[in-house]
Amino acid sequence: MAVTRIDWHWFSAWGNGYHTVDLNLPPALVGTSVSLYGATGGGTQYAGIKHFRRRLDSGADQDVDFGEWPSWPPLVFDRISGITLAIATGTDQTGWLLARLDFWG
Repeated sequence: MAVTRIDWHWFSAWGNGYHTVDLNLPPALVGTSVSLYGATGGGTQYAGIKHFRRRLDSGADQDVDFGEWPSWPPLVFDRISGITLAIATGTDQTGWLLARLDFWG
């Protein structure tokens, strides 16, 4: 098996709360890694994978949700059809997320 495609995504967010981007994908074996590559303001800021849809052998999708920000993983490797990238920031904070998706075939 080899990597057949690499996609890069990034976004920034500011203010108190969760900020997400949903990516819908053709079902594929994908390795996704996420990092917080910049931040402003004091306090804790976090970036990770909040949710993804696992494509089962039956063709159905199974939702996998990681809950609140301390549980968001930085890496997922699975057969997926969608993924939610997320940043958690506080008041007067800005964060930048960088994600790499490696498609395996």
